[in-house]
Amino acid sequence: MSFNHYAVLSAVSALTLLTTLKLTLTGRVTIGPQKKNFILFHPIWLGALVVMVPFVIGRYLQGTMSPWPVTAFAQMQDKVGLWAGVLAATATTTVDLWLFWTTATALLTFTQPMATAYEPIPKSMHKYFHLVNLIAGAFVIYKALNGHAS
Repeated sequence: MSFNHYAVLSAVSALTLLTTLKLTLTGRVTIGPQKKNFILFHPIWLGALVVMVPFVIGRYLQGTMSPWPVTAFAQMQDKVGLWAGVLAATATTTVDLWLFWTTATALLTFTQPMATAYEPIPKSMHKYFHLVNLIAGAFVIYKALNGHAS
């Protein structure tokens, strides 16, 4: 049996997706009032975004991977195999969430408690964060789908 790095990367990508979903849906990555970290939703999995986001967006803009997870799965499965397809699907789902919604959620979630060196972002501005996130995500996908990376 040979080592399949796509399977390992798929597992990390799946855990990053789970943590992203937890943050997206609840505005937190901890569990309970004690703010405990559960391994499936541990913030450590968000560290993979440092590599995942620029890599996936670069692939989008080069036209070598679809921003649609189902199509990305099929493209990579045909080229490299099942686990590459799983990796592509979970990575595109995660990056798409960050492109369209989660970045604003994270900004609203984590800047308030950290706002000791500067004034917190006024609540009246919060409604615009998701709008700006949606517009920025739509712009990246538009560029990717139209093949205009420059």
